[in-house]
Amino acid sequence: MSNDAIASPPDTTGGLTPGQLRTIVAACIGNFLEWYEFVLYGYFAAVFATLYFPQEDQSVGLMAAFLVFGISFVIRPIGGLFFGYVGDRFGRKVALSTIILMISFATALMGLVPPYAAIGVAAPVLIFLLRLVQGVSAGGEWMGAVAYIIETSPARRRAWYGSFQTITIVVGMLVAAVVSLLVTSGLDEEQVLAWGWRIPFLVALPLGLIGLYMRMKLAEPEEFVQASGEATATRSPLIAVLRHHWRSVLLVAGLVCSPTMCTYVLLVWGPTFFATELGYADGAARTIGLVGMVVLIGLVPLLARSCDRLGRRPFVLFGSLAVIVTTPIGFLLVHTGNTVVAVLGIALILLGDAMMLAAQPALFAELFPTAQRYSGLAIGYNLGVVLFGGLGPLVAQALVAWSGSSWSPAWYLMGGAVISLIAAVLTPETLGVRLRSGVVAEHA
Repeated sequence: MSNDAIASPPDTTGGLTPGQLRTIVAACIGNFLEWYEFVLYGYFAAVFATLYFPQEDQSVGLMAAFLVFGISFVIRPIGGLFFGYVGDRFGRKVALSTIILMISFATALMGLVPPYAAIGVAAPVLIFLLRLVQGVSAGGEWMGAVAYIIETSPARRRAWYGSFQTITIVVGMLVAAVVSLLVTSGLDEEQVLAWGWRIPFLVALPLGLIGLYMRMKLAEPEEFVQASGEATATRSPLIAVLRHHWRSVLLVAGLVCSPTMCTYVLLVWGPTFFATELGYADGAARTIGLVGMVVLIGLVPLLARSCDRLGRRPFVLFGSLAVIVTTPIGFLLVHTGNTVVAVLGIALILLGDAMMLAAQPALFAELFPTAQRYSGLAIGYNLGVVLFGGLGPLVAQALVAWSGSSWSPAWYLMGGAVISLIAAVLTPETLGVRLRSGVVAEHA
């Protein structure tokens, strides 16, 4: 490996060299593109339900559309295992570059699939297969970007720089939401169904090629390069994780529960819920979700600064507790039917979500040693997302249909927060830990 392919060691006093800053920006921009493309399907769920899963009962069609959305999360562990191995054995850059290429082609191809009326059952099958490709890709994205950014960041500012990885996910979701709003509000329903919805999906290909170019320019973190050359490095990082760091895997899975449920239930499925169950106009329903994303974008970096001073554990503890307390209040405000009041209700719930998200990148990365970090994150994070978050829209929609109560998603969110609270109680503090060994190994 040539020297120009290696990022210089991070400055432990808190600064970054211009080269390190550029590589972190490149990682974050690629992450933004990845999540714009992945969640776009969720914002056009009603369109997919109509064109690809037609049912007499609209609720059944939506459940079918969100089932495909959820299944793409179920397949994520396969992507996580594969890219975790690639990232730990051959480098973060190889894995991250392959990921952005895969999801961009899959997303663009979704925009070309004819509707059910034209090709019959082949239409939903193709959508399903392409969502699987997206799921495999997404299974390696978050943890790869986290490993890269934290390994490049100064020790005293890991949460701060890691927070930009988190907010680029939200920014990607925000842009996808805005694009879907522009399409649905700028065109009539017939135009949207005929061709309008396809444009945001087709745009994914040129955006993805830009992201690929940027990621091909990435330099491997010096932290990773040094760890790869040590005797502790292993040819089977997955086996090493399961043998020595399974506790960290379970902690990550539990801590992921509440934030990922809040994100996918409130911000991805939420606009559909507000419009179809609570009677909000489509524009108002989308606006509630958009403002919620802006709240997260503003709060997460602010809280991450405090996380670098006060530690990671207080934020996951009080964040999960806050979601338990604020969810009933937030849903009460949402049920008023007033858009402004509903925005306040969602923002209230997202305060606890933001606390947990601020700590996650640094905390999760610090739980694993460098040589097995990508694999450990891939298993733990994807396990949590599959069990709790990815199926969130489907479960929430099914709960509403089964119970007939628009309050049922609130109990679902509170249950997830309880799981994260239990995990937070069991999580050790990782502030200041040496990345090479990880906190659990270091304190074993």
